[in-house]
Amino acid sequence: MLIHRFDNGGSVTRSSIERVLGATGLSRLDTEWMNEKSSRNYKPKEIVEYSERIRRGLIYYALGDKQSLKGDGYKARKSFHKAESILENAVEYLREVVSTDSSLRLWIDRDVGFGIEVELCPVGIPRPVWSTSNYKSQCSLPKVTKRDLAREMLQTELEKLVGREPLELVNLGFGTKRSFDISSFSGFKF
Repeated sequence: MLIHRFDNGGSVTRSSIERVLGATGLSRLDTEWMNEKSSRNYKPKEIVEYSERIRRGLIYYALGDKQSLKGDGYKARKSFHKAESILENAVEYLREVVSTDSSLRLWIDRDVGFGIEVELCPVGIPRPVWSTSNYKSQCSLPKVTKRDLAREMLQTELEKLVGREPLELVNLGFGTKRSFDISSFSGFKF
């Protein structure tokens, strides 16, 4: 019943979750939620370094745009070349880092493997998953919410219960009744 409320977007109280999971399950839910929140602050130093490199390149790119709008084509072209050079070095750095530690691929919004062409402009450059840029690809992993964790724990608890003897639910509002086969009792003739 609680899982259906989760699925339908209804509200589920903390006391309802505690009735199913118990006090230890509720404290485990709180612990997992704290771990999830603290893991969101972690950023690998290699990806932070890459982020700083692309930031410097994008500053030059914006400067080139500004100079181009002012009509100074020579300075704009020079800034665009500088930006392209910095972004190219950043992508090469990222490829080297990802080739040594493949788990870092999760921290980038698109693939950067060798042989994959990367546009060296604000739209095409790979971004860290924590980036708030409008150009970030939307394929990154969604954040886990406390609601998701609670639903998962309730589902796990339900699966544990299903593994036990089956209970036949009687929809009378009184609760549950254990099912049994009456013909298995000796002495009864039907």
